[in-house]
Amino acid sequence: MDNSANDKRVNAHDSERQKKINKQNKKLGYVLLYVGVLLLIVFGEIFLFLSDPDASLMDLLKDTVGNLMGVLAAFLVFDIAHEWMSKESYASEISEQILDTLMYHPEAMELYENDQKKVFVNAFIGSIVNDKDAADMIENHLETYLLTPEDFKQKSNLTAGDCRIKTAFSYRFVLETERTQAFQSLRTDASRDPYFYVQEELNYTVKYLDPKGNNMNSEFVKIGLIYDNGGLDAFLRSSKNGEEREVFKNCIFREILDIDAEDKAIFKELQDQDHKGELLALAHRMFRPHLTIDRTKGELYDVQVGSYKGRDYGLLFTFKVAHDQTAMEHDVSLIFHMPKRWDSIIEVALVEPTKDPQISISYNEDAMDVEMYSFLNKGDASSYDNTLEEENGVYSIALSNEWVFPMSGTVFFVRKDARIRKLENERGAGVNK
Repeated sequence: MDNSANDKRVNAHDSERQKKINKQNKKLGYVLLYVGVLLLIVFGEIFLFLSDPDASLMDLLKDTVGNLMGVLAAFLVFDIAHEWMSKESYASEISEQILDTLMYHPEAMELYENDQKKVFVNAFIGSIVNDKDAADMIENHLETYLLTPEDFKQKSNLTAGDCRIKTAFSYRFVLETERTQAFQSLRTDASRDPYFYVQEELNYTVKYLDPKGNNMNSEFVKIGLIYDNGGLDAFLRSSKNGEEREVFKNCIFREILDIDAEDKAIFKELQDQDHKGELLALAHRMFRPHLTIDRTKGELYDVQVGSYKGRDYGLLFTFKVAHDQTAMEHDVSLIFHMPKRWDSIIEVALVEPTKDPQISISYNEDAMDVEMYSFLNKGDASSYDNTLEEENGVYSIALSNEWVFPMSGTVFFVRKDARIRKLENERGAGVNK
């Protein structure tokens, strides 16, 4: 147990002990007051008898009753006044006890209805922030995450992204400049290669707040490679229906496949039923996709060109995975390789609240210029100045025990090294002479 937790327990114990002592002192004070009043009456009657020996027993009784009536009237007035004055103090004490119970025994919250819990959370936020506008902003941001499964069913405006959080996220890129054997089937000229090549490894843990957000509730799980960067950006940032959303809406992951038209044609030509086996083999050989869900390896089951109303939007990879489809939390690992055009971007976009994002990219600094632009919604901890650029060509972002919120992410802009670009331009100028 850490010191802070131990201090809280000690403070709670001391507070409770002090409250018991205060109550006992209050009871003792009342007893002493009553005994004192009774002694005063007794001494008063003795003094009256000694000062007036001729007084009869009836006179003493009358005087005693009169004194008692006066004392009782005074006590009655005092009791009424004390009760009236202590109501606010009593209510405050009860509220303090309730708050202590909720703070140190959170299971007590289960006794309350969900609406009561929201009132408690909102009041607590307001007391901390002490600014109505700021409190309203925080409450609105938390609203989705305070919903019960019943609430999700009643709100038609919620999207799948509103129903998911990622509790761990690691995305690693390795950039290469040479066309390997896996990409020799590309039709673009390898001697004037328009591409660099990327190895990507993604690992994350996702929790579903409601089944509405569960896009792994089938043994067939899809990832999408989208041809158009603008299409992917619109897909991630907009909840509106569109052609791209129709094609890729059930994918658990989407990435840009930025290649020339002549290379896109390879996949289009193999799309018909007679060549589906060839397309699947080509995807295996070129992209080498590997998907694991909850330590269960998936089988690449199908590959197709994602088309809608005659337009090709990218490639859809369907994996068959024997994972628990009803689970509300999954560990996911995805590895694949792909070509990308020079002077393009690699984007990591976080569209759900994400904890502990770790993002890194390594590259050949003698052949490539890579610039990083971070837009993680966290502040100083995720700012550009606090990210790490090593001398051997590595960018790295690693946040620990911190959350970032959508839309967040990082963009890497990749170009050929300036010296290489200069030589190519000079050669090109010489050919044109």
